[in-house]
Amino acid sequence: MDVLRYHTIDELQKLSLSELHALWELVPTDRQRAYKAAYEREVRTAGAVGSDGLERQVTVELLKRYAESALVPVGSRWARTPGRVQDAAKENIVLDAPEDEIKPVSGQPSRKMLLVGGLVAVIFFGFLFTRLLGGGASEAAEVTPELSLTPTPEVSPTPTPLALEDQDEVIQGGDSGRMVAYPVNLQVMLPDGTSPRLWVVQRRRVAASEWNFDSNPDTASFVSGMSVRPVIGIPWSEENAAFFERIGAGTDFLLTLNTGAALHFTFDDKREVRRGETGIFRQVGPGLVLLLIGATGADGLPTATRTLVTATYPPDQELARDGQLIGTNTALQEGRIGDTLAVGEASITLRDAHLVDDLADLPPDMGVLLLDVDVTAGTETLDTTTWRVEFVDAAGAVYPLSSGLVVGDSALPTDVPPLSSLPASLAYLVPGSLTSGRWLVTAAAGNGASFTLTFAPPPAAQPYDGVDVRLVSVTHLEGQITTRLRIYNGRAETLRFTPDDIWLALGYAADPPGPRNPAEGLTPFDLLPEQAVDLTLVWYWGGEPYASLGVGAWRFAVQLTRHS
Repeated sequence: MDVLRYHTIDELQKLSLSELHALWELVPTDRQRAYKAAYEREVRTAGAVGSDGLERQVTVELLKRYAESALVPVGSRWARTPGRVQDAAKENIVLDAPEDEIKPVSGQPSRKMLLVGGLVAVIFFGFLFTRLLGGGASEAAEVTPELSLTPTPEVSPTPTPLALEDQDEVIQGGDSGRMVAYPVNLQVMLPDGTSPRLWVVQRRRVAASEWNFDSNPDTASFVSGMSVRPVIGIPWSEENAAFFERIGAGTDFLLTLNTGAALHFTFDDKREVRRGETGIFRQVGPGLVLLLIGATGADGLPTATRTLVTATYPPDQELARDGQLIGTNTALQEGRIGDTLAVGEASITLRDAHLVDDLADLPPDMGVLLLDVDVTAGTETLDTTTWRVEFVDAAGAVYPLSSGLVVGDSALPTDVPPLSSLPASLAYLVPGSLTSGRWLVTAAAGNGASFTLTFAPPPAAQPYDGVDVRLVSVTHLEGQITTRLRIYNGRAETLRFTPDDIWLALGYAADPPGPRNPAEGLTPFDLLPEQAVDLTLVWYWGGEPYASLGVGAWRFAVQLTRHS
């Protein structure tokens, strides 16, 4: 067999193991890897690793899915193959869809290639038969499946390294509007349990039907003024396009605002929309809209369509400040660190709580709240998957549970044996300036516990008395500003300077307060008593007429003009 064609399950069952292997070798290597990964993920999810018997049951269940519902692996999820694609695959032909008239994005496969992929996906089940027949058990194909595959992904959010340069539209876009709250970063968590994707979010204003956005793939663009149903554009890149393909049912979205509040959204729909479609901007109800923007065709012109992802805002995440859930009569028991509170027949003890703010790769001005707890079951096995475990700060902002942020933190145990207690360390991504809040644990039956937490205010900034700073010169070229500084330490102790101690803010009004851009290329250094240092720093410049330069407690106002 040297030509890849469609095979029914009956035909595959009649092939020998060597014939199945030969057929499998006709599948492209990258698709082999993808199908193997999908199969191994199902085996892990079902807890069948290391057991031939359980693995055969998983294989039979996957074959049953295909036979009854035409489900095939697509990235990290399973999708039903459209009827017309099934019919075409059986005839070994490639469909010409109306969408083929739209030129594909450069670097992306055409729709014809995707339809051919649908034919190749059938061979995935030939791979399953090799797993069935290769185990050495003659009765493998007769196994009656007893497993019920219920994926329980374990998400370990590890923040993606951020492109922190030019985080706000004030730097490039020139939007002088100021809203009470606007998003500053977006976190997307896929249902397969992989590390979430994190984007820095800028504010942008769409003018003259043109969406000016930063092409940095790690920087998203928020359309200013759309606060009920935020619209956020994600710049096209091969990585972002591949990530959008993996977004589907079960995906969670976490939008962090400049106030520190975190809004949680759940996946609703994904489709292709025309570039001129404006209905997606309607603010008719709470939700979230993501657009993959900036894609171009082979001719270098923008594509006719964009990928649209919509998400809904679950209203049950709204919490009142009086200890009750909105719309219910659920009262929460109150406690503090060291207390043990009942949650139904179970109980939970908060042993300790502390803030960690010196970790690498954390978003600006954010920290990690780490809670050490003990969960104790009653007379029956405790299932904690029905609990809502979240932190609410003094302003009412809700922060969901994360994991993988701190070495040593662990997920809440899902099953606790009767009359036993298990420890856990829970992590939350919170503002670094957090001073108080409540940790809430609520069960599906309406029982709950609330632990009040208070923290000492952050230490005062390092004093700069006796330090002299001189701004020697400011020069600028197209796209950059160069500053020369002299810093003299007249104090009796050594001073430590980091990139955060020296910053530049650009704007369209005199002495702009922010956003502050740290001197990211600066290597931290110590300045000894009676010692001086000369610094030459280069900053990005988008043409703004005003700037503020800060060095410790010193601040300089700068006015810039373009050369004609």
